[in-house]
Amino acid sequence: MKAARSPLSDGAAVARPAAAVPAIPATSVEAAAGPSGVWLRRLFFVPTLIYLLVMTIFPLLYSLGVSLFDYTMGREARFIGLRNYADLLADPLVWQALRVTLQLTGMAVAIELTLGVALGFVFFQQIPPIPFLRLLVFMPMMLAPLVIGLFWRFLLDQTFGLVNFLLSALGLAPVPWLIHPQFALLSVLIVDVWQWTPFVTLLTVAGLGTVPPELKEAAALDRASGWMRFRHIYWPYLRFPLLLALLFRTIDVMKMFDVPYILTGGGPGNFTTTLSLLAYRYHFQFFQIGKAAAIAWVVVILINIVTNLMVRWLMPRAPQEQVDTGL
Repeated sequence: MKAARSPLSDGAAVARPAAAVPAIPATSVEAAAGPSGVWLRRLFFVPTLIYLLVMTIFPLLYSLGVSLFDYTMGREARFIGLRNYADLLADPLVWQALRVTLQLTGMAVAIELTLGVALGFVFFQQIPPIPFLRLLVFMPMMLAPLVIGLFWRFLLDQTFGLVNFLLSALGLAPVPWLIHPQFALLSVLIVDVWQWTPFVTLLTVAGLGTVPPELKEAAALDRASGWMRFRHIYWPYLRFPLLLALLFRTIDVMKMFDVPYILTGGGPGNFTTTLSLLAYRYHFQFFQIGKAAAIAWVVVILINIVTNLMVRWLMPRAPQEQVDTGL
């Protein structure tokens, strides 16, 4: 009996169409998950919403309500509407503190961005001593503000400070760093720049690490100038990190409290008193809690105005993509 030959025995390959697997539409997946799956995803947001409500939204609304009252320690609170804000507009201490705050913000942010970008390009180089230098430069932003304030208060002391000792050794006259109006403001600026320039440097190094190597090789082959490399190769990758640094440092300096409080106490006089420090004085020295809350809200409003203007001016004009979160 002769066995039947298979078509594959002659070496002829028979192509069989693969079974088509129907694609499951996203709507079918969501329908299979049911309403319980959607609510389960939304349930994961509940802890975050509770945290924001308890730690952020409620204190903000409560302080806004307090700012509408004549709330002085030892007396019954009395609703006065916007009178606290009207009194602030006529208070010369508020305008002095506003001027000091804006001066510190403009000078500190400009210097920190300039030095941070320059140091970022230096520390991005692959040189043996660079890792050790990075550790020394990044250390100040890891220290507590209290430690930094006391440390610099000792260094800048007119009588026993190390800075004046070095100036005297060089034959120069000692400088009244903490008791002269102009030098006191300069001291606060120096401390803030010393502490937070490493933050800008860190973001710059991170941004430089995202630049594709082939772009740098092409620029080297084309013998592009330093400005052309920065403008067309590095800047597109540094724009977003530097925008973050600009926003964060602007917000931090505009609500600065710890450095002038520890270093100069807001003095001499009120030449280093910021808005946050003035709010502290109204609350804990003058016991005018309603007016202190009003000053705090002035800081909040000012920060929101400045940051929104910065984002509007500095963000690229690109169409916003709508993202479906599935919620």
